[in-house]
Amino acid sequence: MPTYILRWTPVPAALIAAGFAWWVQLQALAAHRLQWAQDLAFFNQIFAAAAGGRAWTSSLLLEPTGFFEMVHFHPIFAALLPAYLIAPGPAVLLLFNTLAVAATALPLARLAADISGREELGLAAALSFLLWVPTWSAALADFRPMELLAPGLALAVWGAWARRRGWLLAGAALACSAREEASYLLVALGAALLLLPLIGWRRREGAALAAVGLAWFAFLVAFKDNFFFHFDPRTWPSAIGRGAPGPEPALVADRLRFIRESFLGGYLLAPLAPAALVASAPPLAFLWTDLQREWHAAGGLYVHLRAPLLGLWAAAGTAGAAWVVRRRPGLLWPLALGMLAGNLATFRPERAAIIERARALAAEAGSPEVAALNGLIARVRPGDRVGTDYRLIAALSGRRVLWNVAHLYARDARPPYWEVEWPLTLDRLDTLLVPEGDPVLAHTGGDWALEAAAGGYQLWRRRREPPGGFPEPLP
Repeated sequence: MPTYILRWTPVPAALIAAGFAWWVQLQALAAHRLQWAQDLAFFNQIFAAAAGGRAWTSSLLLEPTGFFEMVHFHPIFAALLPAYLIAPGPAVLLLFNTLAVAATALPLARLAADISGREELGLAAALSFLLWVPTWSAALADFRPMELLAPGLALAVWGAWARRRGWLLAGAALACSAREEASYLLVALGAALLLLPLIGWRRREGAALAAVGLAWFAFLVAFKDNFFFHFDPRTWPSAIGRGAPGPEPALVADRLRFIRESFLGGYLLAPLAPAALVASAPPLAFLWTDLQREWHAAGGLYVHLRAPLLGLWAAAGTAGAAWVVRRRPGLLWPLALGMLAGNLATFRPERAAIIERARALAAEAGSPEVAALNGLIARVRPGDRVGTDYRLIAALSGRRVLWNVAHLYARDARPPYWEVEWPLTLDRLDTLLVPEGDPVLAHTGGDWALEAAAGGYQLWRRRREPPGGFPEPLP
């Protein structure tokens, strides 16, 4: 194919990414309509509160809340709020999640084309990333700003290779807008570029990235009181020290398979770009010590934790293949087709599971049970103070008062930083939409009446206000 036909890779690559995002968005809307989506619900609550002129807060998040006070700081929220004001609801958040993952294909396309000198390889790099099963699962997952780490780090790698300081800093800023852990990741990537080649040496660019990461870290340490809420590097070594419990053998095997499948597909040549590959070692090492969060799974609650690995591994594999094409132009098409076939052939059971789940969700969407549940949801008024379960929480989110009934009457210790009374009770609610026989119904008494039942769920209404009235909702 003549190069002039595809003279500017980002245009066709963007079209490919947009098509991928459209397809995934249809699946994501089905996946999260009446499925477990607690995190999507509390993020929607946070945006709905901000859109209503209130604090960035959600009662579903039993942690500190507020734009800067949350344990994870997401500056990107400020940029997303205008889009949310135009189209409020979970759908716009799911779309952003999909677009964030799909956008990673664009710097990868430019990286491949610039190193190899062939625009065709840039398109192959973009498409192979979108065919990769880890990309699918990340794009289909719950809304998480952390997904921006994938395009941010890939953009930083391309900016470093091309010596385009503006794009390098844009990638760093995008990563920092996602979550506070970007400070660690940028330092790791900068240090790797200082010590190892990215096909060629990029030490000045590495120093710039490390400086940004250190500056972001210093700012957060100085001004964010709960910066180390979830990850304290001072205590992490104790998690892997002598006598510390290690992952179960089956978990180790699953994680090794995830790594093996990632590199035996389209990114086999990643070791030729060691800087980008080695930069993933710190987050990978941290994830390895986590005994519960299944970041290696094809789907599930925590696939967002692999976002740094997606951007860095794909960038390393893409750069390695592009370098070979640069040295041996005759290998263009074998390598381009190899990247596509490799990422299409790996993770075969997981790919089949994702496709089968999409089919099952499509069938379920037209089932009598879902139609009945949608009828119950429609009976819940916008101003109701609602309690519901994990399955319906996202569908009912976006209102002033919403609680997960799993948090009510919990006798565990008060959550850290929690200032509301504990345990929480039904005094905060006037509406319940829960499965038949849910334990919370034992606390209803004569103040509540059953209004409707369908699809295995019951809609209950409070007959009278609790003594003293309802507590004030969170800000």
